[in-house]
Amino acid sequence: TPLPPALAQAAARLQQRGLQMATLQQALQLYRDARRLSGLVVFVDARNDRSYQEGHIPGAWQLDPYRHENYMAAVQPVCQQAEVVVVYCTGGDCEDSEMAAVMLAEAGIPKNRILVFAGGFDEWSANKLPVEKGARMPPQQSQSK
Repeated sequence: TPLPPALAQAAARLQQRGLQMATLQQALQLYRDARRLSGLVVFVDARNDRSYQEGHIPGAWQLDPYRHENYMAAVQPVCQQAEVVVVYCTGGDCEDSEMAAVMLAEAGIPKNRILVFAGGFDEWSANKLPVEKGARMPPQQSQSK
């Protein structure tokens, strides 16, 4: 099936930057991947504090690209050790996840390990998938169901 126009545009933009896009199915598969529990699959939320606190993909690390200096020290080493880093923001026309992905690449995370989940949190929550509110909690077995 062809991608919706907004996702097709995002995929083209990412390709120009040497980055890859993840669909909802790919993001969900990685969320359920056992490697997430050991930090080999990492989710990064590129939204602001308020949005993150109101709800994020469980276990996601926050990296607001407009205040990256507040987050990079915590997020970079986590991403450095991961095999796959899934970056997302609100989704749709929002490009904050692309900015955050570029920042991670510039900080030394290999681009072939970075995926941008273009549907973002809006698509995730619209599909009634697990959401965590408040501060980040380490991933637990029960969350991977």
